[in-house]
Amino acid sequence: MTINWKNDVPLPMARPRYYDHQYLRAADLAQAVDYLLSRQHLTARLRQPVGVVSGLELSATGGDVTVAEGAAVDADGLLVVVPASRRVSPPGDGTFHVTLRYSETLTDRRDEGGVAAETRWTEEGRVELTTAPPADPGRAIVLGRVVRSQGVVTVQTTGRLVAGLRVPVGAIVPSVGDSPLAGIQFPSNPGGGVGDEAFIRYWAAAGENTVLRIGNNNDPDDAITFHQAGADRLRISQSMLHLGSLDGTVVQADQVVAGLGFWGPGVQHGQLSFRAGRGFELVDRSSDTPSLGYPLHSRPYADLEVQELRAARLRGRGGLGLVSDGQVAVRAGAGLTVVKETGASGNLTVQGALGVGGTVNLPASGYLAGAGRLHLSGPERLYLLNTQGVYVGHGGSSEPDAGCLWVEKRGLFGGDLQVNGRLGVKTSPNSIPDWSGGGVSTFDLFVSGAMYAGPAGGPYPISLEAATGKIVGRTKQFVIDHPLDDPADPDRRLLVHAALEGPENGVYYRGEGRLVDGTATVDLPEYFEALTRLEGRTVQLTPVFDDDEPVSPLAASRVTAGEFRVRTVDGSKASHAFYWQVSAIRADLDPLVTEVPAAAPHTVRPAPAGTDPTPDPAPATPTAA
Repeated sequence: MTINWKNDVPLPMARPRYYDHQYLRAADLAQAVDYLLSRQHLTARLRQPVGVVSGLELSATGGDVTVAEGAAVDADGLLVVVPASRRVSPPGDGTFHVTLRYSETLTDRRDEGGVAAETRWTEEGRVELTTAPPADPGRAIVLGRVVRSQGVVTVQTTGRLVAGLRVPVGAIVPSVGDSPLAGIQFPSNPGGGVGDEAFIRYWAAAGENTVLRIGNNNDPDDAITFHQAGADRLRISQSMLHLGSLDGTVVQADQVVAGLGFWGPGVQHGQLSFRAGRGFELVDRSSDTPSLGYPLHSRPYADLEVQELRAARLRGRGGLGLVSDGQVAVRAGAGLTVVKETGASGNLTVQGALGVGGTVNLPASGYLAGAGRLHLSGPERLYLLNTQGVYVGHGGSSEPDAGCLWVEKRGLFGGDLQVNGRLGVKTSPNSIPDWSGGGVSTFDLFVSGAMYAGPAGGPYPISLEAATGKIVGRTKQFVIDHPLDDPADPDRRLLVHAALEGPENGVYYRGEGRLVDGTATVDLPEYFEALTRLEGRTVQLTPVFDDDEPVSPLAASRVTAGEFRVRTVDGSKASHAFYWQVSAIRADLDPLVTEVPAAAPHTVRPAPAGTDPTPDPAPATPTAA
């Protein structure tokens, strides 16, 4: 078997034997040096993989990259040293791989005894920048990548090769004991704190009783984790044991995320699991083995026998029966909810009187009263029908200013709520002016569909579409105070202005500049390039004169890189002022579609003649009282 060392050269297996009066040649001394170096390099190759041992961090220095001092080991086991920080210049813009390579050259030439030759092998770590990854990554150690753009360098640690200890054969046998001098002790304070440590220790506690301790100190947030299948499955942190998918795979609804398996070979296998969105499950896994991959309700639940049960939630697959010789009381500090599962038959049946917040009977006329709260919810429409109307109010001796609901007359159609009176939500109903025919008084109003304004039955000339943010209207007018009239004057006037319209999502910027020797440069806001499209940019210029100052016609360049240039058309060296305005189109929005069909979604149309905007007939049940 041939064992190679540096650059695949066979390992020298013979060393010189020295004795008195021996005539030594240069080859004898060279062989002795090669013998020692080859074994040193072979030891490094066997115990430490290729990569950075310490230092050699990359940093940007203007348009250059600086490699800090440090050391690395290459694939030949050679120690590559950079004794001082080294600054290297990329040949231009682009992406470059920064590598470190061992290099040795002959130096210190002498002429002794009529023979001239170099007397030293000088070693150095040579830093190289290449556009492609190195063809021999073991001998060219990758320190990272740099990107140079417009003379500015940014550093990336992508592909950085770091060395570490390896044992190709045998085992790591640390010392025994319960102290930082035994076992495996990791470097302390890796995050820059004080007192942080991690270790693995093994020792005899008493007689033959031994302890294997895996630990870390000293913050409650410090964690010990066990990683498996792409995620941390077991974690000890905050003095607690955590099971599941931690810092890894995202958990989906109804997925079993953690479980404890109980093994009884030849008898029974059981499992206690936690299913996201469902809760805990105790299942019988005797037909296979405990795992996290079983579907919901696919395994029979194991029997569970307890002397006393205190539970926040009880579920029964085949029904749940409570039989007692005495009174059964259900107490819940946050209330009691009775729910019928989707697709299940049957309703809540109460034999005898039903008390809500007290002892309240249900007479034949039908009513339900409660001293607490009453919630009626479900997937179907809720009908409140009464010949005298429906009032939802305070129920006390006087009506409050807020917290009640007033709906007068009949006004439910198409799933909407029409309020002919006043609807107050957490706001005094008196906040609606007396001249209003009704409305909604609230602090905030959220609409997921659209808001329409117009006469009853349409058409609705003004609408606001919540989904698209469009305001639909023939004109957008604004009323402001007249600047020449006193606001307290009852005969004062108002000014009506209208919004400027155009077939684009446009923005404009304007200002004033001044020529210097017939030219000027105008800088736009730093966000201009990110906000606007490159196409469609226009510049308008207006020369400005003071007194009888001569002016020249002006021309502007295209707007690029957030600026544009101005110069005189006739080439004169004018220095007068000028006004400028730049118009552009926003880049963060899609191009405006200016012509759309009239039957587009949310487009407001008047109700057809002869139609009745009244609600559908109420179902047979419930019947109006």
